[in-house]
Amino acid sequence: MSYLTLDMKKALLTIIAIGMAASTASAVTLAHRYSFSGNLSDSAGGNTGVLQGGATVNATHLVLPGSGSGATANAMTFTNTVGIGANFSASGVTVETWYTDNNSGTWSKLFTFGTSAAGPEFAFTNVRANTGFAGLDRNGNTDLPFRPAIGVEHHLVIALAADGTMNLWLDGSSVLSGIATNAVSNIVSTHEAIGATAWGDPGHNGTVNEFRIWSGEFTQADVSASMALGPDVVVPEPASISLFGLCTLLLLRRRR
Repeated sequence: MSYLTLDMKKALLTIIAIGMAASTASAVTLAHRYSFSGNLSDSAGGNTGVLQGGATVNATHLVLPGSGSGATANAMTFTNTVGIGANFSASGVTVETWYTDNNSGTWSKLFTFGTSAAGPEFAFTNVRANTGFAGLDRNGNTDLPFRPAIGVEHHLVIALAADGTMNLWLDGSSVLSGIATNAVSNIVSTHEAIGATAWGDPGHNGTVNEFRIWSGEFTQADVSASMALGPDVVVPEPASISLFGLCTLLLLRRRR
């Protein structure tokens, strides 16, 4: 009779846990991933970031001191064009990030893709002057019903369907659902940055722990699974899970 060792049991439990997380996930593919582990590398898409306007990177975070304004504010831009409208028009797109706002100035943007015109823009505003709330800039303005807590790291997920239907989650909870905007294909690439803005507004004051761009739309299940794993782990795609499971089972058979 053969018995499973403790290591074998742990391996099987890992397969089950990963499988359960991925089984709830929709068909999304990681296109770009910035983990800011002392560098600006894109571990998924190879589009290395570029620092500007006083932005720095330490061992764990992109650090944005809130300096400058407009397109030249402190920010991370990109070596190559991300092309939200051009590259995600058919699949839709999801932006996922773990970030902290250290009391950023009025109208500052956590990220911007597009221009300052209503229609071809996609941005997240930390705080609006007229409401005091955070908001989305996507074919016009859509306010959240609050400003996320200052000085606290938040998990933010914004999903856009190909037709522009928009959903937003903060710290795992649905905040905006089914908001109608225009098609993703309308988003232009005039400005692309984490921390700066196409408007004449201050730069983001805070840090970014992780920034991801996914091809496809996150669902509530995706959000919950990703938030549970945290910024340092990505839910693997089904093919990766199958390969991992097969290799582990083969290893267990050899050790019997």
